[in-house]
Amino acid sequence: MWERLFRLVRAATGDDGTGGMWHRLSPDGREVIRLAFVESREFGHPCLADEHLLLGLLRHGTSPAATLLRSRGLDLVAARAELERLDPTLGPQVSPAGALRTVVGIDIAEVRQRLEATFGAQALVRAERRVRRRPRWRGGHPRPNPLCVYLLSKRSWEIAARFAHRHGDAAVTPEHLLYGAVCNARDPLGTQLSRRTRRELAVLGWTPHRPNPLRLLLEARGIDLTGLAAALDRSGDRLH
Repeated sequence: MWERLFRLVRAATGDDGTGGMWHRLSPDGREVIRLAFVESREFGHPCLADEHLLLGLLRHGTSPAATLLRSRGLDLVAARAELERLDPTLGPQVSPAGALRTVVGIDIAEVRQRLEATFGAQALVRAERRVRRRPRWRGGHPRPNPLCVYLLSKRSWEIAARFAHRHGDAAVTPEHLLYGAVCNARDPLGTQLSRRTRRELAVLGWTPHRPNPLRLLLEARGIDLTGLAAALDRSGDRLH
């Protein structure tokens, strides 16, 4: 009962559930998330999902997580090409940015680039988060929202935070983020999403219970998800 009440309070106040996680990210972890957003926008996808997180890790390039992926034969070019072949978690046909560009001629990507050039990428990300978490009576979005950009990657973030806690790490690093995404990808899409959220996403053309695109991407390159998660777990143990 208390858990349900807590979810209702969070929904009413516009809390998307990522606030505590965001502050736990290491500087490299935040940069990976920023690059994942860049990749999702370049593909025209409206939400951040596990497949974009993988691209962000590879684009960041300097973390042990990226090194581990490259040692298994996966690089950024190959990952992008494979994702273009696969259906994304939530396709570009539901993009509100596309609708604005078509109907009223506003190019969101151009506006965003100007804002980043003026205020900086991190300042823009923080401002976006404040607006998304703003309650409805202050002009925010109702929650849960199908186009909440964190919604589809939220479970992998939670797994990453638990993984960091289990290893006694104060900050969530790229390695923890990769572990969370890989563990989440082993389950079909929609795992642990509420029935209401699944219904809202279905209206947008989302198909639940199909394989996670990240899982398909890795398996197409011959990478075993269970083995990759175990390697990340062992590397975490070696740091302590």
